[in-house]
Amino acid sequence: MRSALFGVGITAVFVSYQLLTGLDSPVSRNPALMLVFVVLCPPSLLSLAIDKEVGTNAFYVLWTVIALLNAALFATVRTLLARRAQRPD
Repeated sequence: MRSALFGVGITAVFVSYQLLTGLDSPVSRNPALMLVFVVLCPPSLLSLAIDKEVGTNAFYVLWTVIALLNAALFATVRTLLARRAQRPD
């Protein structure tokens, strides 16, 4: 459960960063940090294919779906690692 919440948390921080460094913001986006977010939240690549304007309802629905997918990804990885650790060699 904690791993799923971690996945949602990463997505929430990613969306917050995007909102804080939007087009109207005087703060520019750091490409290295964006890459770290993409590595930690692979479902975020969906936002490239489904382009929604920041701040619209569609934007928040898209990122809610991305957060759920990222939560599922983290929970799956955690489950697989736990099973592997329990398996006798």
